[in-house]
Amino acid sequence: MSRTSTGVRLDGRHDLRLLPVAIAMWAGELAASAVCNRANLASGASPGATVWTASMMPVLLVVFPASLALLAAMIYARRSLACIIRTAWRGTVPTGAGIVLLVMVLTASGAGILVSSAHQRTQQRDPAMRIAQQASASRLSTLDMHIDTPMTASSRRGADCQADVTIIGVQEAARVTPSHASARLFANGDTCISLDHGMRIRTQASVSPAAFGSRPLWVDDLTHTGITRAPQPARSLANRMRHSFAAVTAGLSDQGRILVPGLTCGLLGQDYIGPGSLEQPDATYAARVEQEFRTSGIMHLMAVSGGHFILIAQLAQWLGAAIRLPRPVAAIGVIAAYQGLAILVYPSDSVLRAQIMGTFSAIGMLFGRPPQTASALAWTTIMVLALAPGKSASYGYALSSAAVLGITLCTPPLQRRLDRRLPHAASQAVATTLSAQIFTLPIQILMEPQIPLMSVLANLMVAPFVSWATITGLIALILAPFVPALAFAAAWLASCGTAIMAWTAHVCAAPDWTALAWPSGIPGALLALAVQAVIALLPGIIRLGAHAIGDRAIRYGRPRAGREQSGQDTCTFMNPGHARRPHPPIAGNSRAGCTPAGRPWRACGKIGAWLAETRGMIDDQWHRHNR
Repeated sequence: MSRTSTGVRLDGRHDLRLLPVAIAMWAGELAASAVCNRANLASGASPGATVWTASMMPVLLVVFPASLALLAAMIYARRSLACIIRTAWRGTVPTGAGIVLLVMVLTASGAGILVSSAHQRTQQRDPAMRIAQQASASRLSTLDMHIDTPMTASSRRGADCQADVTIIGVQEAARVTPSHASARLFANGDTCISLDHGMRIRTQASVSPAAFGSRPLWVDDLTHTGITRAPQPARSLANRMRHSFAAVTAGLSDQGRILVPGLTCGLLGQDYIGPGSLEQPDATYAARVEQEFRTSGIMHLMAVSGGHFILIAQLAQWLGAAIRLPRPVAAIGVIAAYQGLAILVYPSDSVLRAQIMGTFSAIGMLFGRPPQTASALAWTTIMVLALAPGKSASYGYALSSAAVLGITLCTPPLQRRLDRRLPHAASQAVATTLSAQIFTLPIQILMEPQIPLMSVLANLMVAPFVSWATITGLIALILAPFVPALAFAAAWLASCGTAIMAWTAHVCAAPDWTALAWPSGIPGALLALAVQAVIALLPGIIRLGAHAIGDRAIRYGRPRAGREQSGQDTCTFMNPGHARRPHPPIAGNSRAGCTPAGRPWRACGKIGAWLAETRGMIDDQWHRHNR
């Protein structure tokens, strides 16, 4: 808990001050990337495509600070403008805080534009990119590359395997020119078996612009491939553990061979490429299972995310408490566990986000500070976007960040409302699932224009088995190189959990109406946001309507506060030409009639009061005609 300048105690877990800054930086990078890409298309993706960024960067460097200074002076001169700035969690921001917040937001957006523009310009001037744009498809170049991911099954016809690489050198005219281009490598045959994660290789290959995917270049047609440096010891051990784990899971049923590696490492069984002659799962069955997981909305379980890191942190903290380690030592152990898990699993954007966020939380634990999820997410986003601007266009990073933000902001209020109707465990699961779905749905529509209608139900059905299957899978992964028999037992226990997940996906994806077609692209995402906003505001609209109906119904009834005091549960009615007289509420309706002074009128009470007043008016008319 922290105090503001006014003495108000705030919960640091919901510190959202950096959130607008992170969003502004993300928006600036996306805008700059979109403009640069449009310029590249207009120029035919030639080296002249950097004209826009080369001419605009000096202008931005001069104009942007001057604009910030002018804006700050205007706001300081007219303090009333700063009083308009509102926060999402408290009242009006003080003038000084409003200026600081606005300046930080504008600075972050400008920094995002500059960083993204510089990244685009550097990428276009890279020697590997220049070769890809100028060379013919048949020309081979000598490349030095670092393999960034394990070898997996190819997503492109004509190749057996693929891996993400970083080109670190291009040989031109008997000298090696440094490079930093990201690329996707495609290989065939024995080359797939000989290459592994963490190696540095030199090869002759063709380089071409990528037709699809997150990497801008494709490298294929490898010849004369040689390994110039083996993986580091930690990476070599992780590779050995992954290959041994694949051999252990090969003895499971088809669904276990597919799903246990996916749940544990983030790599489905049919995508594994490695040494040995392991029998691959049936391709048709594997494709069907993957599609059912996508349709039912639980495909995110097959990617390593924050849940894995939370489990590892809890295990490390439990071990530290069991052997009575001091808190700083336990925090260092948690950080080491995070780094070890990140080495073991398949590298992805969600792993990067979870690793950095977890490290922030562990550093807070080291200094005795409680975790602050929203602040850690904002700092992580700012750091990642500053060092790797390409992540701003990554769907994986956006989905992971949106899910964490939704769970952080929406789960507590949703759970408080659901606790009135459901058991605590059920309300927590429903609130967490709905919160993640609310924030990730627009991004999912950008990826695939459909809404999985059974997603919430499917996630609730598999929730009790995810942690258990993940823990046993990680145990199998760790034990696989050393005790294969125990590793197989743990993997079999994990496959029992994944069997329930596979059955749930099959049941939830079976009906034809499980996936609702939706407009694609940005219009579809905006439409989804609008629909969610209407649904979120609907209870408030209903309450306003009920209040309006109730106020209209009782305008002939109980006098306004201050005109007449009434402590009885009776309503007062006015007859034209007659004195007021009380009338009791309707029998059997405990909320009908007037509430004691100071208590709010609920909708049911107002409807009951309206019925009582209607009955009173009918009685008044009857008495008048019978006099």
